[in-house]
Amino acid sequence: MKKYALFLVLMLSGLAMQAQRGPAKSFEFGLMGGLSLYSGDLSPQEVGLYFQELNPAIGIFGRYNVGQRLSLRLGATFTKATGDDMRGGFEMRGLNFRTNISEVAFTGEYNIFTLGNPKGFHVAPYLFAGVGVYHFNPQGNLDGAWIDLQPLGTEGQGLPGYEKPYTLTQLNVPFGAGLKFYINNKITIGLEMGGRKLFTDHLDDVSHVEVNYLDILEGNGSLAARFSNPTLTEPSAENVIYRRGGDFLDWFYVGGVTLSFRLGENAGPSGRGIGCPTF
Repeated sequence: MKKYALFLVLMLSGLAMQAQRGPAKSFEFGLMGGLSLYSGDLSPQEVGLYFQELNPAIGIFGRYNVGQRLSLRLGATFTKATGDDMRGGFEMRGLNFRTNISEVAFTGEYNIFTLGNPKGFHVAPYLFAGVGVYHFNPQGNLDGAWIDLQPLGTEGQGLPGYEKPYTLTQLNVPFGAGLKFYINNKITIGLEMGGRKLFTDHLDDVSHVEVNYLDILEGNGSLAARFSNPTLTEPSAENVIYRRGGDFLDWFYVGGVTLSFRLGENAGPSGRGIGCPTF
């Protein structure tokens, strides 16, 4: 993640320099703390929000207020995703995973309206959407030891007739909504919740593809076969071909509290686009 951190610092520096050009523009630096939720093949059900899989999330961001309605935000978020069939009611399948997630995202925020005193406390609901790059690395637990799953090829990845190994750094689409509380001309507190549209079904290393246990055992080894189907102890013609997951792609969600501080001399109400109310 060193290159992501360097990229973030350079971009924030550029935004800070741009914020000094013009009285209606300003720059904020902020922190985020909250929770993340995983939804996927190892959830109790494949689609939804399942509070068994809550995990802490932290982040930093820079926000460039372009004008009255629009802000541009660049931030980094760090969290994790977990899933276990023993918690989800699928004990007969016996799968589990965990992964750390590091994300850098560039989003646009649109203030729908503002309500309150321009020179004091005021509130603005907003929507956001953008593009992100995230890194993950699913691991499975075997007798108390956590093993990286992607190199194993638990669904035959890399073997003839199967998919290529999935990449651990991919694009996503973050989107969501929030509420900003402008405490004064310098400090803003926010509440927000957002989802991450992923383009992979392997955040948890489990997907919908049909696999043959014997292919994995012979081509990728006994450890890959054991993680592929932990409960299969006596292979037969009836049970060696299976699908580990369902048809839907994985998701993760991040929600929490943000605290940002406006920098520079342009921290006046003219940069916020404040009204009572303004539509």
